Amino acid sequence: MNTLNKNLLVFTDLDGTLLSFRNQEFKSIESFISLLNSKGVQLIPNSSKCFSEILPLMKELQLKTPFIAENGAVIYIPNDYLEKKPIEAKEDGNYWVIKLGTEKEIINNKIKHSNFKEFLKYSLFLKNMTQLQQSYYTGIKLGSLEEGLLKEYGEPFIWMGNKEKLKEFKHILNEEGLSIITGARLLHLTGLNSKGDAMSKLVEELKLQGLKDIATIACGDSPNDVSMLELADYAVVIRLPDKKNMTLSRTNNKSNSKNIAPGGWKEALEEIDLIKNILK
Repeated sequence: MNTLNKNLLVFTDLDGTLLSFRNQEFKSIESFISLLNSKGVQLIPNSSKCFSEILPLMKELQLKTPFIAENGAVIYIPNDYLEKKPIEAKEDGNYWVIKLGTEKEIINNKIKHSNFKEFLKYSLFLKNMTQLQQSYYTGIKLGSLEEGLLKEYGEPFIWMGNKEKLKEFKHILNEEGLSIITGARLLHLTGLNSKGDAMSKLVEELKLQGLKDIATIACGDSPNDVSMLELADYAVVIRLPDKKNMTLSRTNNKSNSKNIAPGGWKEALEEIDLIKNILK
C-alpha cells in the first residue's frame, strides 16, 4: 500500500459519478486521477457494477486498491494490499473476498413464490431484454454488454408499474430479506446489503490491521449512494444530466457539483480541503 496518504479513502460510485452518464467516459479527468494516485490517495470504487465490469476499469485507471461491487454485496481486496487476510474473507485468485450480499440464485428462488407474481409482471429484468434494450437502459455499447450480465448478487430491472405498487413490492420483499435499490439508470433486486455497510466494513478491517487516522470521502449521484454519502466524513453529490442534485439529511461536510460527470467529480473533489492540502 502506498504510504504517503493511505489513510485518505475516496469511495466513489462509477456510472454518472466518476464515469460519464451518457457514454461511460472518464478520459477528461484521467490526469487528475493519476495525480491522486501519485499522492497516495486511495480511490475505491463502490458501484452497482459487478467484478467483471469493474476489473478492466481498475487496470485502466491503474488502481491497486480494494473495490466494492454490486451495491455493497461484495468487497474485493487485492491480496497484497493488507498484511494479512481478513478473518471473514475467502481467497479467490488475486483477491481476498468478503461477501455481504445474497447470491442471485437465492434471490431468484425466493421470487418464484406466488406472492411475487403480481409484481413481477411489472418488472422487466435486464437479463430478459433484447440487446438493444440492454444497451439503451444501461448506456453500455452493444459489444460490451456481456460483462454487465454477469452479476452474482442481484438482478437489475426496469419497473413498469406505478409508485404505489412498487412501494408494496418493496415491503413484501423486505419480509423475505430482499430489497430494491435505485441506481442512476436501473433498479436492482438484491439482498439487504448497501454501499454504506460495505464501506464501513472495509474501513473497520483497515483499522483492525493498524491503519490510523482514516478520513473518508464518498462520491455519488443516486439513491443507492445515499448510505455511503451519509456515513462518510465528507459527502460529494454529483449532478446527473437534466436533474437537480440529491438532497442529504446531513448538514456538514457536504458539497454538490455544478457539472455532471466526469468533470463534476474532479470539480467537487478539488474543493475539499483534504484534497487541496494534498495537491499543494
